[in-house]
Amino acid sequence: MERASLLQRLHAIQQPTLLDGGYWRLGHTLFIVTAKGLITVDCRVYDPILGPIEYSEKHCSLIAGIAAECDTLQDNSDLDPDEKLFLFNKGKPAVQYWAFQPKDDAALDEYSFSSEKSEIESAFINHYLGAEIEAWDSMDDKSLTMWAGKIEKHGRTER
Repeated sequence: MERASLLQRLHAIQQPTLLDGGYWRLGHTLFIVTAKGLITVDCRVYDPILGPIEYSEKHCSLIAGIAAECDTLQDNSDLDPDEKLFLFNKGKPAVQYWAFQPKDDAALDEYSFSSEKSEIESAFINHYLGAEIEAWDSMDDKSLTMWAGKIEKHGRTER
């Protein structure tokens, strides 16, 4: 495909979209594609999107009992971070949840938490939309072709 056609397709992106670049070397790489270009989010210290988080009725009872032994969830060292988040947000048994952690060691009230993964992806996108964008116009033809292919593939798997 020629450059002008690729740029036209990329500039036609309707809304910012999250693409998972996977885990590589020291961390997790996530990409946000926009009509203007590409935002790369390299998560080396922590993974900002957690999930699915899901617990059985039995496990919920167990962690609720452990939580009651401490004054606050944040201070409870006997619970895993996901368990604290689940309880803080009044999660329900047998429901899958996802969370967005905006920074390393975020307080429980700083997370976004939802059973709708798309809400968590939107929170992530909104958090990073002001980050540096690599413009489509500045990329070489090989990169444009690669990103157009990834975006097309992502669109087919999301339907």
